[in-house]
Amino acid sequence: MQIGQLQTMRESTTPPRVERVFNIAKGFTESERLVLAKLLLDSLVVNETTDESDWDNMSLAAFEKEWDNPDDAVYDNWRELYGVSAD
Repeated sequence: MQIGQLQTMRESTTPPRVERVFNIAKGFTESERLVLAKLLLDSLVVNETTDESDWDNMSLAAFEKEWDNPDDAVYDNWRELYGVSAD
């Protein structure tokens, strides 16, 4: 595939807002484009981390609710119950 074909394909599949930003970025220096690329990639990583953290927090809350109940309180002192020393 030639460069002209790639550019035509990009233009036909890129949303107009993204195309406008891309056209602005064309005027940036190479180092400015690298900084922009890093910021964009970091924004995705932060979102993924936040999403994972949200899922972790929800699952932990559900687990704690299920685990911490009066019926299971007898096991809170399992060492004493089963005669296991803390040493």
